[in-house]
Amino acid sequence: MDKKYTVLIIDDKTENLHYLNNVLKDENYLIRATTDATFAINSSKLNPPHLILLDIKMPNQDGFDICKIIKNDESLKDIPIIFISALDDIESKVRAFEEGGVDYITKPFEKEEVRARIKTQLKIFESKNTISKLLEQQDFFLKKIIHEMNTPLSIISLNVDNLESQLGPKEQFEAIKASSKSLSSIYNDLYYLTKKEKRIADIQNINLVKFLSSRLAFFDEMANVKNIDIALDIHKEFDVSMDIYELERVVDNTISNAIKYSNESSNIDITLDILDNKYILQIKDEGIGISNTKDIFNAYYQQKNKNVGLGLGLSIVKDICDNYDIQIEVNSSENGTTFTYIFPDNLINKKSSL
Repeated sequence: MDKKYTVLIIDDKTENLHYLNNVLKDENYLIRATTDATFAINSSKLNPPHLILLDIKMPNQDGFDICKIIKNDESLKDIPIIFISALDDIESKVRAFEEGGVDYITKPFEKEEVRARIKTQLKIFESKNTISKLLEQQDFFLKKIIHEMNTPLSIISLNVDNLESQLGPKEQFEAIKASSKSLSSIYNDLYYLTKKEKRIADIQNINLVKFLSSRLAFFDEMANVKNIDIALDIHKEFDVSMDIYELERVVDNTISNAIKYSNESSNIDITLDILDNKYILQIKDEGIGISNTKDIFNAYYQQKNKNVGLGLGLSIVKDICDNYDIQIEVNSSENGTTFTYIFPDNLINKKSSL
């Protein structure tokens, strides 16, 4: 390893500290060793090590208690802890992992084993830090995209409407509007991803007929460009109690995908019904079908040879439905795909469905 890592050793026996120091001195580590656990914790807050070797049998506080203190400290909790102990029973090993340890080395120590286990955990620690930094960069990147997309989308929409009012309806205007709506849907997905952890859901009673009608109006240009007819079939009208923005992400992503993967001059049927005492919303297309229905809810998933969109929409749908206990059933063939959303009773306004 090129980077110089700091390894903190906490053991009440000085002979163990000397031995471990000798084992590791040729590994280019900066070794800090102490018999005082309280001092080790306090000094770590000022200068955190990259890894801790922690003995279990200690005076005053055992290693499990010390580990608990470290894991409850925001500045220290991510430091990997390897327990070192003469205890070789299953119970001690299980508890070590339950308390947050990443590994367990039994005494007497084998030099190569100690070196290998430390090296492995430091590699894992470094990988986690790299992933964490990448996620931070991704979050910053998404926020920048959202910021940069918002104004151009508004300008495009405003100017197309103005041109259409002056020149009348034209096929080109409809195509521009359809593309703008597609970008708007992507924008809303990205916005949801960056805000979902902090956002507080605003639960309200939503009439699905009115709601679905408004979403069909939104996707009208996208459907018209491919000459797709979208029909709303109401067998049973009912209301659901949800955050309207989250319901919009579920419905919009499903309809958007249905349009993207549908054949020209085909049909999309949207149905509200009660089947077997279950309240359902069903969206059925006559598209190319889905080759693998098991993976479609994974983030960034895209069908082979169909690089359409970012592959985020259905992972967002799954995330929202899981939060509301909404079941999703997907049936697909070469003749099309049907998404069925089954709402739990606690989301249904029974008075509205009478």
